[in-house]
Amino acid sequence: MSAHPLPARVRTPSDARHPTYIVWLFFVCFAFSYLDRQIVSILVQPIKLTLGITDTQIGLLQGFSFTMCYATAGVFVARLVDRANRVRLIAACVAIWAISTALCGFATSFAELLAARAGTAIAEAALSPAALSIFSDIFPPRKVTRASSVFMLGPYIGGGLALFGGGMLLSATGGDAALWLASRGFAPWQAVFVLVGLPGLVLAALVAFTVREPARHEADDAALVGDALPSLREVLVELFVRNRFCAPYFAAYVALITLFYSHAAWFPTLLMRHFHLAPSAVGKMAAPAYMIGGMMGVAAAGMLATRVTDERALRKVLALSTCAVTALVPAAIAMPLVADSTLAILLYGVCALAASIAMALAPVPLQIAVPNRMRGRSIALLVFMTNAISGGVGPLAVGYLNEHVGGAHALAIVGGSAALASALLYALATRRIAPARKEV
Repeated sequence: MSAHPLPARVRTPSDARHPTYIVWLFFVCFAFSYLDRQIVSILVQPIKLTLGITDTQIGLLQGFSFTMCYATAGVFVARLVDRANRVRLIAACVAIWAISTALCGFATSFAELLAARAGTAIAEAALSPAALSIFSDIFPPRKVTRASSVFMLGPYIGGGLALFGGGMLLSATGGDAALWLASRGFAPWQAVFVLVGLPGLVLAALVAFTVREPARHEADDAALVGDALPSLREVLVELFVRNRFCAPYFAAYVALITLFYSHAAWFPTLLMRHFHLAPSAVGKMAAPAYMIGGMMGVAAAGMLATRVTDERALRKVLALSTCAVTALVPAAIAMPLVADSTLAILLYGVCALAASIAMALAPVPLQIAVPNRMRGRSIALLVFMTNAISGGVGPLAVGYLNEHVGGAHALAIVGGSAALASALLYALATRRIAPARKEV
């Protein structure tokens, strides 16, 4: 349990211009980051054909190599989030990942594609901790939940666009367009990377020229007065000694994101291989289920979590996450194993619905419980753990098991195990916070 009550916040009217606009702009940036990140999932087959690589290498491309770069970069940008201009940081990183994604379209080998993807991963690392830190400075705790929930729609909108838009673009670059591209040394999948990457430059300009850095609202804590930045040791003590719910909460989210990355990386390929669907058909069928399920879950999380006082928000968030992930377990096991593609896609939407509730609420405990100048590094640590472990283990494990037990069973094993572990750990985190909170 927490060794001390949460510090009271010194709240003044936000000096941010148009805070709702800021939330929605950062949401669009987050959606584009997932579009750029997950576009590979719909391009697996043509990439394999062109570059001659294996499922294990695809797992590395989507998983371990990408997420380790993402996670490692997050460690270095965390201090910048806590002390530098967060808006300029976001704008620069959006521009860099847009260029890196476009460069994937010029890759002619696995190594070149891996290097370009690393650039995308490194630049994307700053967005979440910086944006979520800004939200905590322009909204009170109960409204932080709603702002964060809108932002956390990004993975589902972006992932859905990757499926739908990627499939459509791949089809559009076939036929005569494919011949035209081939005459210039390009494959259709390479053109898709260029087309989805370059719009990010427009977003970078919007962030740079239309958003102002808000004033930081510090915790009412003598240790944090002035410009002193707490050490990493103090951050770790705050997280894992004073707030004992954090250890199982971090582990629960790691397990949940293992499932998320596994589904995002391999479910489209499962549909193409086992049900013989074309990429455009996969996009048209799977994208709506993914996006609608995700949006419904995020909306439900926002509505449920905001119907509480600031004092009860932390316990409520963890309890809602526990319930959502518990409901995810049977759907995650059944989804890859059913014999009908329509039922598989329906269960995919159910998985997105349940997972998105917990994902939308994931940053809120840290936004509420952690002082301002510890918040960026706390969120970055959560991002590091989920990407270094979840993003690495999930897609790679499914890719490896694909070659030994078959794709359907591989996804069921990895996804089902991750969901069950997450549910148990969320329940433990909720129990640990409950005795420390006084209900009002």
